[in-house]
Amino acid sequence: MTEDTGPDPPAADTPADGGAVGKRNLLEWLDVDRRSWSIELSPDRIGLRSGEDTVDLPASSWTTDIYVAQHGDGLIIRIETFEQTIRFLISREAAAPLLTHLATPLTRRPVRAEVEKPTKSAAPLLWPKVSPLAVWAVISSALVFVPVLGLLPAVATVILLILHRLKVRRAAAWRHSRALCTAAFVLLIAGLLVSVLSTWGLSRHAATLTEEAAFAPSEQTGRNWGVIAAGILVVLLSLSVHEAAHAITAWWLGDGLAKSLGRVTLNPLAHIDPFGTVLLPLILALAKGPIFGYARPVPVRIESLPRHHRAHILVSIAGPGSNLLLAAVSFMVLIALGCMLRLIVPQAAVTNLAALDFTQAVKASGFALAPAFGPLCTILKLSFIVNTFLAMFNLIPIPPLDGSWVLEHLFPRSVGPFYARIRPFGFLIFLGAIYTGVFQYLITPALLILVPGLFLLAGATGF
Repeated sequence: MTEDTGPDPPAADTPADGGAVGKRNLLEWLDVDRRSWSIELSPDRIGLRSGEDTVDLPASSWTTDIYVAQHGDGLIIRIETFEQTIRFLISREAAAPLLTHLATPLTRRPVRAEVEKPTKSAAPLLWPKVSPLAVWAVISSALVFVPVLGLLPAVATVILLILHRLKVRRAAAWRHSRALCTAAFVLLIAGLLVSVLSTWGLSRHAATLTEEAAFAPSEQTGRNWGVIAAGILVVLLSLSVHEAAHAITAWWLGDGLAKSLGRVTLNPLAHIDPFGTVLLPLILALAKGPIFGYARPVPVRIESLPRHHRAHILVSIAGPGSNLLLAAVSFMVLIALGCMLRLIVPQAAVTNLAALDFTQAVKASGFALAPAFGPLCTILKLSFIVNTFLAMFNLIPIPPLDGSWVLEHLFPRSVGPFYARIRPFGFLIFLGAIYTGVFQYLITPALLILVPGLFLLAGATGF
């Protein structure tokens, strides 16, 4: 639905400021990439031409291919077709002929647009529009499951959801933001339930918990191919979540390049790099060296966005942040399953659930669903460990890892030139950190999450 709150459109024979040529049905606009486009407005179609590139939009596609949103005192207009995405950042006066044309009865349905009155506190544009309140609500709700301490993020989540309800309009353009709030609410309720269960477990089992019991080495030896297969699946899913988070954050900020290339997806085939994801880990494994790999980088045109330094920080940190969120959810479900099993079937036996050795499967016995419980807990435990390591690993400020982009754009004047000089040699620096032993100190933050987490799991479940 188009809500034009700007000035009245110019007369038909008067050129619009910054865009109209002659009659209202012919416009000349520059897109965000500084390409000049001629736009012809006809009753049943809109045609765009730039050099040899042409885009034809029949009236039936206006409601699905044209987006309008406010940015500061102007408007962002996006033409999104199957082949390409064209974005314009122009004044309201220049956009008035197009907005008037889109409002004709021929469209029959409102164009997917949301134009709001400017306010002093208006947040920078995110398209699709997502309020930072919704993002923080999801992050906060993922921590509610922690016994006792989880009450603090629970209160913060409720406050954030209320503020989102009060501050964000109930318009179609904000549907992604409302979906995140729904996810935060679901995590909040689930987290409170898990917090109650784990608090009950700690009150019963924490007194008998010892380091030897919680981290006793497994008696099993040799390779467990079931765990290896589960680990491969978890790694592929975790890398897909990581790269999709980069892509969807760039899309929310207004860069549709990754989306147009099919990267806003959890399909691992869209993110796998044949060398970095398959061949490199295999070669390192055969050489009995440290094993690591990488997925295909997500292409981002950050420089075309307003406040691109901040945008690059958000896109870069979205990957590790999504892994931490997935680790928290996996751990929450793992605690819930363990506590419910202890509550419902006290005589059940479970081994390797809280052991730091993740190369062996979780074993369960003494109840009917034991054959399914063990593999499920193995996958959840692997997801907790793998995603924690992935998040901490990618936050290391060594090129080309995400942490280097965050640090570079936090301090663009001081650190930025330094990273610009060493970035071409980043992979060699990274290999040097691994083979000199420096890397093991850089990954220490992951252990600061895993070790207390496994102690909490052992104390809450009693396994």
